[in-house]
Amino acid sequence: MSARKDNRHIKREVLAEKARQYCAYRERCTHEVEEKLKALGADRATAGALITRLQTEGFIDNKRFATVFARGKFQNNRWGKVKIRAALLARRIPGHIIKEALEALDDSDYMESLQTLVEKKINELKTKNKENIRGKTAAYCIQKGYEPALVYETVNNEAL
Repeated sequence: MSARKDNRHIKREVLAEKARQYCAYRERCTHEVEEKLKALGADRATAGALITRLQTEGFIDNKRFATVFARGKFQNNRWGKVKIRAALLARRIPGHIIKEALEALDDSDYMESLQTLVEKKINELKTKNKENIRGKTAAYCIQKGYEPALVYETVNNEAL
């Protein structure tokens, strides 16, 4: 084996090990690993081969990533499905995987979370104008990623 070929093999193995460590730290999607390998100096062909290898080894699984990501953003950050979907699309997760991940969220927990968010925001607002309270509360919940129709229904059902 020539010295040049040997160096490429060593570099590829170093990249593979760094990518494994990167994936072992927390769940990663294919796009995040591509970006990391690019930052580490891997060319497109090497990155593609390494990603295929990492998927085979179980280090990368977009479905697992999407499920963990959706659950984490919902439980920890109280994001709604709209915002979670947008974040997953930004990470180039396929639509059918996003759909499955969002369907895995418990509907009763989702509605309870929205209700809690509405009540908390209403209690925070100091204004006396009921329409102003409704508008600000709705805008806040929509910004958190909840579906507008669901938000308005929940806000309008809340006694002010």
